[in-house]
Amino acid sequence: MIGGINLHAIVRPAINALHPDIKATLYQSIRQATCPDGGVKSIYAPGVSITAQMQSEGPGALYHADRVGMEEVGRKFYLFSTPELEKRVAGIVRPLSRGGDVFQLDDQTWWLVDAVLEDFTRSGWASVRATLQVKPPDFSASEWHTP
Repeated sequence: MIGGINLHAIVRPAINALHPDIKATLYQSIRQATCPDGGVKSIYAPGVSITAQMQSEGPGALYHADRVGMEEVGRKFYLFSTPELEKRVAGIVRPLSRGGDVFQLDDQTWWLVDAVLEDFTRSGWASVRATLQVKPPDFSASEWHTP
């Protein structure tokens, strides 16, 4: 927001005309639990529907993220998010024992939030870097999960 003008709201129709939003389900990491074997599992909140925009990340962005030698599929997403600290989209937040939020796109792919690149949650969105996951997350420690 600049001087009370929400520029995002102004450009949103143009962005959607060229590159429509995609639907996703966000599962927020709310804390971690220690397993009997000493390992740690993330505990997730139930999924909520969100809207997202996906963009490719070029080699320059990966270089700056110290990931030059890594073989992974990473993308930049713009996710609609709340400004509340405990509910906004996040990567690993050690003081809150959060292990990184995950989301599933309508194409059934799973993505792990590595980092929040731009935090505009006061305006309702955040830009995140996310990595494609080979398998779905383990929700077994989450209270809502039924196998």
